[in-house]
Amino acid sequence: MAESPNSGQRFTRIRVTVDNVTKKVVYKTADYHKPWDIGVTPSPTIQAYIDGLNTQLAPIFNTETGTATVKIPRADACGRSDGRLCESLIGDLSTDALRKAYNTDFAITNSGGLRADLTCPSPDVPGDFCPSFTPPPYPITRGQVLAVLPFGNVGFTATVNGVELKAFLENGVSQMPAANGRFPQVSGLCFTYDIAQPAGSRVTGAVRQAADGTCTGTAIAFAATSTYKIAENDFMATGGDGYPNIYARGTTQNLMDQVLADYIDASSPVSPAIQGRIVCTDTNGTTAPDCPVLLP
Repeated sequence: MAESPNSGQRFTRIRVTVDNVTKKVVYKTADYHKPWDIGVTPSPTIQAYIDGLNTQLAPIFNTETGTATVKIPRADACGRSDGRLCESLIGDLSTDALRKAYNTDFAITNSGGLRADLTCPSPDVPGDFCPSFTPPPYPITRGQVLAVLPFGNVGFTATVNGVELKAFLENGVSQMPAANGRFPQVSGLCFTYDIAQPAGSRVTGAVRQAADGTCTGTAIAFAATSTYKIAENDFMATGGDGYPNIYARGTTQNLMDQVLADYIDASSPVSPAIQGRIVCTDTNGTTAPDCPVLLP
């Protein structure tokens, strides 16, 4: 079995050598290759087909879902463009939408599932599903919501105990300081991890978010006797990105892009802010690994 990286970034070449006498495989290998478009002229037929689809989708995708008082990028608070190192505004907003839609204690989603800026770009990008505008406010269209959540994932709710909740968070920061799609975005809780500790033993504590969103609530018990209702996406629920597979124990809900669109519509204008939901500490001083650096 071989799997290529997503979005056409690489294709996989598989080579198999078979013994003609025994009919057994004696050698096999699979390697990634980057596709190049050097010297390739785009097909006008295919482009015309794509243009036609965009024309049909425009009345839906151009619909304004709401507005934001600030730009809501995919990039995180550490400036990582794909949002896989630190808390992000789009991560906060997406998990808030999940948690509030299903009235759960907490929500968690993998950063790898968040694929674009939520707010429309300024200056305008010709051919996108956004109007030309002067901020603020920043419009949010249905097309932008779908760009953020393009995979058709659905929400998933389940009850877990404190030990399991900690396992979710531990998995989320297990690859740090390497940027990885499993890095968590959370709502309803704020947690601290020590990057100097071995993977699986990094999370040092968590508290509930207070009513105003600040990280000043009561401590969360990572005990088998404590139970919490969580919301996540179905990819994670089936073990995606290394998260605990709890799919048999929970309930699938609505499409996540619809949940986010409904939340924006009901809360507009939205004004997310980095709240310190994920805090990295480093007990080894200047020795690697080090915490990612927050932008000023």
